[in-house]
Amino acid sequence: MNMIKKLVTLSLLLLLIGMTITPATSANEVDEKLTIVSLGDSITMGWGIDNQDPNTITQSPSAFPFLIGNSHNEVLNVSYPGWTSLDLLNAVSHGNAKEKLQQADVVTLNIGANDLLQAINLQELIKSGKSLSDPAVVTEIKANVAAATGQITNSLSLIINVIKQETDAPILLYSLYNPFGPDTTDPQSISSQLHLVGNSITESVNTYVYNPMANNTGSHYLDSYSAYDGKQAEYIIPGDIHPNKVGQQILADLATAKLLDLFPSVNIVASYPSEEQTSDSVQITIEEIEHLIHLKWLPGEKSVDSFLEEGNLITGNTFEVTKNGTYSIYAKTALSEAVITLEVKNIVPKVEEPVEEEPDEEEPPVTKPVEKPKAEVAPPKNEGTKPIQPKETVKVKIKKPKQTVVKSGHALPNTATNMYSFLVAGMCLVGVGGGVFITQRKRKIKSSKIE
Repeated sequence: MNMIKKLVTLSLLLLLIGMTITPATSANEVDEKLTIVSLGDSITMGWGIDNQDPNTITQSPSAFPFLIGNSHNEVLNVSYPGWTSLDLLNAVSHGNAKEKLQQADVVTLNIGANDLLQAINLQELIKSGKSLSDPAVVTEIKANVAAATGQITNSLSLIINVIKQETDAPILLYSLYNPFGPDTTDPQSISSQLHLVGNSITESVNTYVYNPMANNTGSHYLDSYSAYDGKQAEYIIPGDIHPNKVGQQILADLATAKLLDLFPSVNIVASYPSEEQTSDSVQITIEEIEHLIHLKWLPGEKSVDSFLEEGNLITGNTFEVTKNGTYSIYAKTALSEAVITLEVKNIVPKVEEPVEEEPDEEEPPVTKPVEKPKAEVAPPKNEGTKPIQPKETVKVKIKKPKQTVVKSGHALPNTATNMYSFLVAGMCLVGVGGGVFITQRKRKIKSSKIE
């Protein structure tokens, strides 16, 4: 009994597991999102954009990894505010981060800014009131930056090595941008001095660390320094060093541009059997498109904008049309979108065959039942009487009288008599009399015997 209960329980568990696994598989087959593993610090998390609670560390949906391509990404986050390159190395070396890397289609790596900020101890430097153009201050900053640069180089190399062990996805390595914009009104202000120092440090580190690191490891260098240069007021949160929403979009655009170079662009290839004319519908087939979000079609020649609010969804990479004409096919992937047109011209109208009228059904002729002839009833036999003999019909030959030919000359005398007629009649009477005599004699003899 216990064994039966165990088997029933096991069957139910297997059924529940199957029910939970199947929907997830179907969802992945229907919607091919781009899986981005984002490695970094507070910039990667989108710090300060949505006025997050400082006690709650969550990644903002306005952070650049979510904005790459068509903003239709699955982002797996391995980043944290304040992390240095060494902190990130420790994070990616653990199992949870490795599992995320194994799912990656793209890996973004944006780290190192905190290494340099800690090296120059910016806040203390500003509080001290020292001039950043003081040769002694400059020498101290350079020494600290050199040490930090060595740490960044070592950590970046090890981080990229861990990534490559877990995935062959492309690695997008961001350079460091200078968060301090120029003060055009006062070249001697602290803001102008920070801009100059920031330019000097970030330009040097990018030139001697990040760019060579990307080339040496097969990663892809994204030049955020040049993108932000001179536009800090537009891209940086006021009084902060983190990007605002516009700045985050700029970082995302750098990644999108690089991925469009790496991945095939949206190439819609559609076809239909056009060799022979047909009066039936025509099925149009679209070849498989990588990282497809959705596929649509519309009659006529349409643009990308036409599909923003309308369009017939295509499932199974095929759709049917019933009329000749031009059709537009739209594809949206995780990175881009495109439209092609296709002309169908082999559909011919159906030829209606004449309908043959069915002849009126004739009523079958009424057949009268054949009456069986009645059985003849034999007449009762009368004893002592002879059966009635059927009368014989005697054909009497009528002799035509001979025509008397009268000849000229003397007539012969009429000497004919009835003697022969009387002779025949007498003989008949003799015969009849003899027959009567014989009959009566036979009766007398039979009577005498009986007596």
